[in-house]
Amino acid sequence: MGKRWAAALLVLALAGAASAPPLARAVGKAAKSAENTAKAPAEEMAAEGAESLLAAEEMAEPPGSLADMRAVEAAGVPAESRDAACWALYRGLLLPGEDGSFDGEKPVNRAEAVGALYRLSGIPISVGPCPDPEVPGEYRDAVAWADRVGVSGGVSKDSFAPFSPVTRSQLAVMLHRFAAWRGENVESRTAVSWAGERVPAYAEEALNWVTDRGLYAGMTDHGLYPDLPVSRLQLACVLARLQRDRDPLAGGLVLPEGAAAGLSRQKHKALEQAVAAAALRHGAVGVQVAVIEEGAVTDAYHYGWAVKESVPMTDAHKLRTASLSKVAVGLSAALLREEGAVDYDADIGEYWGVQTWKPVTVRALLSHTSTLLNSENIAWDDQGVKAQLAGESGYGGGTPGDLRYWSYNNHAFGVLGQTLELAAGRYLDDVLEERVLGPLGADGSFAAGELEEPELVTPLYRQSSLGRSAGSVRSVRQWSAPGATGRQFAGGYTSSAVDLAKLTALLAGDGCFEGVRLMDAESVELMESCEDRALPGGTYQALPMRLRSGVYGRERLYYHTGSAYGVYNLVSYDPDTGDGVVVLTTGADGGKDQYDIYAVCGEISRAVYEAVA
Repeated sequence: MGKRWAAALLVLALAGAASAPPLARAVGKAAKSAENTAKAPAEEMAAEGAESLLAAEEMAEPPGSLADMRAVEAAGVPAESRDAACWALYRGLLLPGEDGSFDGEKPVNRAEAVGALYRLSGIPISVGPCPDPEVPGEYRDAVAWADRVGVSGGVSKDSFAPFSPVTRSQLAVMLHRFAAWRGENVESRTAVSWAGERVPAYAEEALNWVTDRGLYAGMTDHGLYPDLPVSRLQLACVLARLQRDRDPLAGGLVLPEGAAAGLSRQKHKALEQAVAAAALRHGAVGVQVAVIEEGAVTDAYHYGWAVKESVPMTDAHKLRTASLSKVAVGLSAALLREEGAVDYDADIGEYWGVQTWKPVTVRALLSHTSTLLNSENIAWDDQGVKAQLAGESGYGGGTPGDLRYWSYNNHAFGVLGQTLELAAGRYLDDVLEERVLGPLGADGSFAAGELEEPELVTPLYRQSSLGRSAGSVRSVRQWSAPGATGRQFAGGYTSSAVDLAKLTALLAGDGCFEGVRLMDAESVELMESCEDRALPGGTYQALPMRLRSGVYGRERLYYHTGSAYGVYNLVSYDPDTGDGVVVLTTGADGGKDQYDIYAVCGEISRAVYEAVA
């Protein structure tokens, strides 16, 4: 296949030689008009481009194209994006990874993005000193050029942040300025509206223009996600679209277009009725539902009241998720393991600075096999936990980590959250914000008073009565220091169903979200790992979700339930298809179905899974 593609590239190049100038000559005019850009270097680059094309005519295939094609194949680049990957490699805009693969899901950093535009400019010459000494040597000229001609500045006065992932908003601004620099029309005909998403003010015009020109086609089918990093494969597609009229090779590429609406949206009305019917049947005051299809959050539903008979429920309201919080803690553990901050199999006494009476590990805490006593009477503060870990009275019988001593343990998850904060020296809210919540544009917190919009927190209803006021939920603020308390980790995470679905979609997508890798696939595999022995009831304990076979029409589902103060919640996903459902309810009756899952959540989840199958 590599030779066939190389031959196709050569045919396109030869055909374009007669009708269009090579890339360096195509951008020469814009390069000459740039402020303080010397005439001679641009002409030299055009001449070099022409010489390269003549040399290619004499070869059986363009240099490097076969190796590049093999690199793309090795990475498993989807067929609809393979043209763009090959083109980006052939033009030298992106280089193969260290192992020779294309690494299409890997986020592009700011230096790499500017470097690609610099090479597209056709004037790879030194234009002055680089404004940031931390920029790697191979990108210093590119960053200096971008700063000089106004294509890109830094994130602050003295920092370009070369290693930070370039976000969709930042890339849009770079592209907009680059197009203006080379003399293109950068006016947008329409203002694009992205419901529920906050577009940075500095990027509004650029994002409108990028969307209007179709440069982000296929990237924004399920939302703009302005703070989400751009992957290498996405950048290749964007640049190929940008060059369609300037590069004969780019003009002939087959590129991915927008996908059709998900099945949930196509069946939205019917599913909306199913949600309402289940809510009515179980007496729910309010319900939120979010749908995941093939690893993407595709649709959402709401029913009833956020504040009973006063404020209607919306997709944006924030509910206490109860024990679904444990999934957020488990995700935090996996992310911190990636960073080398925590070892799943080390005795947690190392992080607490105590000698544990029994060796307890993060893995045992995640799997409810720690044998720690589970009691509301045990202190949640750090001194109380140290005393529990060090003394015989803090444990039950059995060996930590042995599934025979499994016991669902809220208190142990509080200890786990504290352990992770002590190991990282950071609040788990900050870990999640930096790694996933920020990029996904999600607002969730273990301390509801720290939410971006705490006014959206709902009261919790225990059927018709108030279970907990919104003010009480919002009263939880960040504690005095990381690890100071574990009270919120077993059930205090507060979020909308949509924002919790974003985290679930990341797991359903094996660490990728909307084509960008935010966590290692190995980390998700670890979270999904479980022993062969089933728990009573036929489920298998993962870290920390459970696995069940043959449920709601799916061969298998990972899931977690949660209940407290009258909320009955469920998060689940199908690891084979990437589909998933998040259901948050308040005021329902709490009855359970044959799978020991809250019936109101199970009925809604079944309807969704059947609809998107």
